[in-house]
Amino acid sequence: MRYREAVSGRVLELGCGAGRRTGYLSQIAAYARGVDISNRMVEYCRRRYPRATFDVGDLRDVTAIDPASFGAIVAGYNILDILNDHERAAVLDGIHRGLEPGCLLIMFSHNRAYGRKGVRGALARNDILGFVRTSIELHRWVLNRRRLVQFERDEVGYAIRNDVSHQFAALHYYITRDGQERQFAEHGFQLLECLDLEGQLVKPGDEARRFSELHYVAQRV
Repeated sequence: MRYREAVSGRVLELGCGAGRRTGYLSQIAAYARGVDISNRMVEYCRRRYPRATFDVGDLRDVTAIDPASFGAIVAGYNILDILNDHERAAVLDGIHRGLEPGCLLIMFSHNRAYGRKGVRGALARNDILGFVRTSIELHRWVLNRRRLVQFERDEVGYAIRNDVSHQFAALHYYITRDGQERQFAEHGFQLLECLDLEGQLVKPGDEARRFSELHYVAQRV
């Protein structure tokens, strides 16, 4: 695992879901904690991964954790993208506060430069079964999306997009690789590397338009 040593101390995962990643981290870290808003998810995680600690909580509560209490914080599954810009800024500040100096934030985020968006992206599936399923569910998707069109935004540094997401309406935060680097700097982080979904390095100025999300490793400075 990349950065294995960095996650060998005290690690927190925000929005841990069914706990697969936290469970893996518990095999490496001295202390691994997962937080999720779902009681049922947390109950499952406690049974499935007894080596880790799991709590019910809102990821925005990271702003209240003790200073310098973790050696790494993980925000996978684009979890920060469910927040608006103000909330995202507050959570990044909370993560900065909760990390020991020099330690890492590992996070995923939707790529604003991604070329396939909304229903177009869903219909662009390569497999026949996926295309048929999308066609059957398209009417419901369109109705759900229509409800959220008014909330879409296209700002200088980010966008809020109305996504197709398992038949549900979903607003997600999108940001470019360079925009995320600037955002990190505004909140006291230095970007160490950005990777695409194939594990290749995304360099400054590279939009990585083929990839719907990008993975980031940033260091608290």
